[in-house]
Amino acid sequence: MPRSFYLVGYDIKLAKSRRIALRRLRAQSLSYQDSVFELELSDAMRGSLLDELSSLLAPGKDKLFCGRLSRVCHCWQLGHGAITPTGSLLVIN
Repeated sequence: MPRSFYLVGYDIKLAKSRRIALRRLRAQSLSYQDSVFELELSDAMRGSLLDELSSLLAPGKDKLFCGRLSRVCHCWQLGHGAITPTGSLLVIN
């Protein structure tokens, strides 16, 4: 099953829901910074993860973002952050 790289971020107000999302995303992430994570997922894994995370969101208050990363773009870095193993994520400190 082919996998793609995704950038997933959230803004969840309720602390309990935020902790659940954080644990779930850290368990699968290649790298992360605060509430933004880089993950390598199949379509089925992505769908399952987004369903689970969506259930934690308060309508009209919380936000969830998932974007597929392109493997053909050039990577660059500002500051002292680490480049991720895929080289497709910019981390700024």
